[in-house]
Amino acid sequence: MRYMKIIIPKKFLKEVEEILKCNNAYSISIIQPLKTSIDDGIIITCNAEAKDAESIVLELKKLGLGEKGHGSVTIMPANITFSCRDEGMASTTLSPLELYYKAKTMVKITKNVIIKVILASIMGVIGLIEHNIPTLIGAMIIAPLVDTVMGSAIGTVLGDKKLFIEGMKKELICSGVVIICALIPSLFFVSKGLVMQYLSETSILLSAIVAIIAGISGGMSIASGKDYEIIGVTIDVSILIPALLMGMALATGDLYLIYITFILLALNIILLDIGGYIGLRYKLGKSKSLIK
Repeated sequence: MRYMKIIIPKKFLKEVEEILKCNNAYSISIIQPLKTSIDDGIIITCNAEAKDAESIVLELKKLGLGEKGHGSVTIMPANITFSCRDEGMASTTLSPLELYYKAKTMVKITKNVIIKVILASIMGVIGLIEHNIPTLIGAMIIAPLVDTVMGSAIGTVLGDKKLFIEGMKKELICSGVVIICALIPSLFFVSKGLVMQYLSETSILLSAIVAIIAGISGGMSIASGKDYEIIGVTIDVSILIPALLMGMALATGDLYLIYITFILLALNIILLDIGGYIGLRYKLGKSKSLIK
């Protein structure tokens, strides 16, 4: 079930009302506020099932919704005042259209994202050098790497090649930033023995299992429209630590260490994407994307 808030110019009221009625919207309310973000605007609120909300958005786009001066639409899970989840009445899966717009935001490379990745990388490499677990955990909480994985996984599930490429591009850029941030201090503070110690304590098989489980959990959480930051910490483990180790390995100049850390990082990224695809596909079931 979805709650929709639509802001449109008043001249489109009849057309929008017809669209809502034809797509089974209910609890429709029309508000004429003193001021809106557009000239002579009105606010319409309603509830609709997820599939109907998606159809409504597509019809509204034909009217020019989202263009300058033509208003906006906000969709969110409806808050039910009685418990219906146990009765199987509540929809707990985002529609393909909702996932598409969520992913469009997730794959963007912004200044804030890069700054957070840099800060997380600096904390992470210090944590590894000092064997400081709390610092490493803090680095993984700061790192915004979950979006990089889930964005490309959503692109795969929706069959959107451009979205997938944008997600993978962000994954590679963020991983590269982590590697560079780890490389510079490692030139002064890291020895070959330290990297060997970490690699000897790391099982590629177990790391791979963690990566695919984290991807599946992340995919299921985001498809449910739920908070996935806790799952994100596990995803960050699967990218941040291998990328930091690769930066440290590059500082040693040892080709064997560079090769092993590269394989570990590449494998984890691939398995995270596969896991994300599995989790998303499981939650979406047999629904097909309307995004072309």
